[in-house]
Amino acid sequence: MKSVKFFVCLLLAQFCSMVAFAQNVSRYSTEHLAAAERVAYAMGLPERFIIPTQELLQRSREKDRDNAPLMTAVFRPYLEKKYTAEHMRDYFAARFDLTYCRSIADFWEGPVGKKLVRNQVLMLTSGTAPKLVFTAREKTLIKNFEATDAGKAFMLSMPEIEDAMDEFTRTTQTKMREKFLDELKRKLESSSSS
Repeated sequence: MKSVKFFVCLLLAQFCSMVAFAQNVSRYSTEHLAAAERVAYAMGLPERFIIPTQELLQRSREKDRDNAPLMTAVFRPYLEKKYTAEHMRDYFAARFDLTYCRSIADFWEGPVGKKLVRNQVLMLTSGTAPKLVFTAREKTLIKNFEATDAGKAFMLSMPEIEDAMDEFTRTTQTKMREKFLDELKRKLESSSSS
């Protein structure tokens, strides 16, 4: 009888944890998450993280050639565009509803957003970029976007978005460093026991 009660309690606990997990997963619809992820990609946020991080990694590999292959292997998953986009997706989904995410992504996927991202990538890769000059049509697109509710919400959120991206960069680079040190320790322990 005790084992039956224990089993029932175990099933109940498992069911409760599954319900909590399902509520967290279903907090946003698949469509909403996809639109929020579009925002991250369209804004060039993966590149904004990956390009400077790859430069840091390159300098580290040059300083420590013996462990360069290990660094590359450990850091590779973090340097996939999908990693950044998925993390920032949750951020955007929490701040903007589905309609706003779609509008913001549409703007950033348009000519103005693409021009801004190209300029950002150029700045990240070369350290310089030409002054942005917008055509009359592009100025109209900017003005029209800024006049929408989504555009207003986005513009108000820009400082917070910058802070979130900076925090993501700091915490991810810390995770990368910790993961590398753990793997290096494992490698050293393995080679010393051989």
